[in-house]
Parts: sequence; structure tokens; C-alpha cells
Amino acid sequence: MSYFAVPIGSDSGGAAQGTPAKKPKPALGNIGTGWTYLYAAQGADERESINGWYLRPAFDVGKGYSVYFDSTNYYGTNRKGSLNGHGFTFGVSHNVFAMRHLKPSIAAECGDVRTSNAGSIVNQFVFGAAFGVAIPINKHVSLALTPAEYVFLYPMSEPRNDYNAKVGLSFPFGHR
Repeated sequence: MSYFAVPIGSDSGGAAQGTPAKKPKPALGNIGTGWTYLYAAQGADERESINGWYLRPAFDVGKGYSVYFDSTNYYGTNRKGSLNGHGFTFGVSHNVFAMRHLKPSIAAECGDVRTSNAGSIVNQFVFGAAFGVAIPINKHVSLALTPAEYVFLYPMSEPRNDYNAKVGLSFPFGHR
């Protein structure tokens, strides 16, 4: 559940002096991947810290907006035993106050999380809202940080509020 479509173009390619530099072409989208941490409600006032990874392809749709699909997996344990969750969500993000070396964004997504715990499998609705920052390292990769994401789950008619954070890399692809 990470959210950054970072349009990163190429440099001017060594334009001659007095010749205007070409404007870099924005990327068509990016593929982000990395580590994720979830502080998750388990019911009965119990919370667990679980870790995992994510993979998120995103496509730039213009004016600072992008759409994405996010596949996130979490692994850990709770008092019932082994716990794993697999999230599949679709979302939209918007770059806000973007600067050359810092690209903050906000995002919203929803979808399904399949959780397996102690032999029980539950599919649940999920909604997430996040704030994140992409920091371009070079034209081929950016550091993607999601320091704050609210995650709402609704398993078996029992609403749960979780906190998520992510650290990863984002790789742009294509040009418009």
C-alpha cells in the first residue's frame, strides 16, 4: 500500500550553450517494491507488529495523479499462532507541493485482504489513506517512504484500525 508515481525524466543530454535544453519527458509510470510494517488490531484489544513486503505498479494519468495496483504481504505471529496476510488493492495518488528533490503525495486505496491465522482464513474489505514522500536518487530510481498510512479493515463485522509504514525503491518506466 505504497503510493508514489514519481515522474522522473532524463537530463538535457548535454545541450550546447545558447541552445535551450529539452524538457525531460515524464515517465509513463513506475514499479515500487520494498519492506512494510503493520501495527495491526487482532481483536479483543490485542495488537501485533507484523512485517512484510509490497510490489506496486503505478501509471501516471497526468496533472500529478497516478493510479496503481498494490500487492502487499505480511507475516508474523499472534497468540493464536502463525499469521499471514495478503492484500490486493487499487488506488489513486496525487503529488502535492512537489519539488525537484522531494515529491510528497497523498493517496487513497481500497480492496481485499486475505488473512490466514491458526487454520482460519478470512477475506476482509480494506481502505487505506496515506501520506508519503519520494526522493529521487537519480533518473533510474527513487527512495519511496510512507511514514504514515491509516488502514481500516472490516473482518466479520468487526471494524479494525491499523497503522502502516513502508520503505522501498521506485523504478520509473516508459515515457509519454
